[in-house]
Amino acid sequence: MKDWTADVGFFDLRTFILSNVSVAEAFSVATLLCPRFIEYRDCVFLEFAFEENSVNSWFNELKGDRAKVEAVVNHVHLWDFFAPASEADNEALQDFAARMAETWRHSARKQFPQRKFVVEANDGLNDYGPTVVIYSA
Repeated sequence: MKDWTADVGFFDLRTFILSNVSVAEAFSVATLLCPRFIEYRDCVFLEFAFEENSVNSWFNELKGDRAKVEAVVNHVHLWDFFAPASEADNEALQDFAARMAETWRHSARKQFPQRKFVVEANDGLNDYGPTVVIYSA
């Protein structure tokens, strides 16, 4: 955030959001950060990423391994949602991925308290940008 605040010397979250973020944009990011999950074929999937035909294809491809199917479907690349314009943006997305993993963990536990989940954030240095994934333990 240091590069973002160089001109003003501070970062005022309220003013920044009021000046730059629409309600639709805020709601979209909130949905990404605190997603709803659905249960299908004894698996848990991100509601926004779930497509029944695709999931069924992955079940065939991965020979019914539920954790692997969840991991493929629930693997999110932040570069598919955000276009970083600078190194500062890339660093912010790495932090965003870590925070997103925390909120996914909480959302999944709240919606499925009987299940255990693995939630991982990756900095993206060896992938297509920062990623977050969730699957059943």
